[in-house]
Formats: sequence, C-alpha cells, structure tokens
Amino acid sequence: MLSDAEYKLFITYPTGKIPKNAFCTCCSRLNLRHSTVEAIIPNEKNQILLVKRASAPQVGWWALPGGYVDWNETLEHAVRREVQEETGLQPVSAEFFKIFDDLDRDLDGRQNIGHCFIVQCRGTLQRQKEEVEELRWFSLNDLPKNIAFDHGKMIQAWGDHVAPLVAKID
Repeated sequence: MLSDAEYKLFITYPTGKIPKNAFCTCCSRLNLRHSTVEAIIPNEKNQILLVKRASAPQVGWWALPGGYVDWNETLEHAVRREVQEETGLQPVSAEFFKIFDDLDRDLDGRQNIGHCFIVQCRGTLQRQKEEVEELRWFSLNDLPKNIAFDHGKMIQAWGDHVAPLVAKID
C-alpha cells in the first residue's frame, strides 16, 4: 500500500520522472509500456508473413511483425502502425486474437505482455531496413526453426484455431 507521500508522487509522475520512451542511466530501464502487439498476417494461400529481425534482440531470427505499444496509443493503432512500418502493407482490418503473457516470453526478463492480432492487409511488401532484414511468407508446415520470442506459440495457437475452420471449408 502506498503512503500519502508516495501516492502524491505517483499522481504527479504517473509514468515516472524519466521522459516517456527514454532510457534511465541510473536504473538502466526504459520508460515504456510493457505491452507489445504482434500481427499474424495470412495470405490467400493460408501462409503467414514473418520478418527477419535486423536489430537486437534476437538479430537474424524470424518474428511476427509487431513491437511496443507507444504511450497514448491504443492496441489496434499500435498493431496497424507496426505492420505498416515493418512491411509497407496497409492494414485493412485488425481483429484481436489472444493475449500471451508467459513469464519467460522475453529472454531479458522484462515480462512484456503480447497482444496478438489477425491482420488483413493490402498493398506491396516493402521492408523497413533498420529493423527488418527480410520479409517472407511461410506455410504453417514449413516454418523456420529460429522464431523469436514466443511467436512460435502465437503461430501454433492461430494454426490450431484455423485448422478446424479450414477443414469445414474442404
């Protein structure tokens, strides 16, 4: 429980004294929201789009397009922004799929909470060179081995979700 003095400080600095999205050299922490968004982008062949990471952490590993939710940004706005930034595609719809909050989902112990969306897009792929080394469509039966974070679990959950739907169509 907070004391009156602590509560007054919290109300004065609800996001901390460090500016939003800034790094504190004293405590070695980033002042950011520990929420991420991840996008499962399927195509007409039921393949999903993965990005090969060009920046830390897990450089060279494959991941779903996504990233941190910025301050003063909704989850849906964040996933649309990240998809457009990393892939060049224009999100047409973004449907919330599932939360992923495994305590070990991040290798550095940050315990971010991932909000996974199914995103339908249009447009032409155009990678963002600073964060993305390569963009590629993958079949669920032919995924790369080095999938970053807990994105493999997200892909598996989506595959388990759509498999019965695909079977009904066939």
